[in-house]
Amino acid sequence: MTLLSHRSAGRRNQDAFTLIEALIVTATMVIVIGSVILCNLFGLSMAVRQQIWMGASDDACRTVSTLMQDIRGASTLQVGSYTSNVFSPTPDNTNQTGNALLIFPTSNTVAPFTLYYFNSVSNTLVRTNFISAGVAGDFKQVSANQLTNDHPLFSEVSCTNTVLTNSRPMATISIYLSFTKLQDPQVVIETGSLVDLYQIVLCVSPRTDL
Repeated sequence: MTLLSHRSAGRRNQDAFTLIEALIVTATMVIVIGSVILCNLFGLSMAVRQQIWMGASDDACRTVSTLMQDIRGASTLQVGSYTSNVFSPTPDNTNQTGNALLIFPTSNTVAPFTLYYFNSVSNTLVRTNFISAGVAGDFKQVSANQLTNDHPLFSEVSCTNTVLTNSRPMATISIYLSFTKLQDPQVVIETGSLVDLYQIVLCVSPRTDL
């Protein structure tokens, strides 16, 4: 009886884990579980990045599409400033730049017309459609994402992309949009953020000037 009991205890000791084996199993489980968690976190991070770029690209496409459609259909263009609900064209012998763009779709330089301007309160680009003199049509925000006005949004340029010093009714318009914040999702564009730079620079010419 004593011999059998000794043998049974020996088999039980052989079936158990040693301390080193338990540590190896635990470490392996920690590595595996940690890897799964990191993979999921990386996937979530990539999903957020994709959402940011898709939202930004969608807003940029709408903004550029609206601008291009109006500029290409213009009969007369003027670059200037918009303050206290008054548009002031940039004077001659001065670089034709500004944060507002006045577009006349017909030869009539009174009305109708479309006005783009930088809203300094919301830091966004706004489009106003005037049906007739003094009668405004629809007001709509062109860009949902906030912009900076550290550089003129609109410039009249030559075919070599040189800024003109005298206004031309059918000049090519250089557009500069530098975003400081994305609305959906809420992301501030700055160094160290998920997005550190987001700009759009393009030139558009009226069809009759091509």
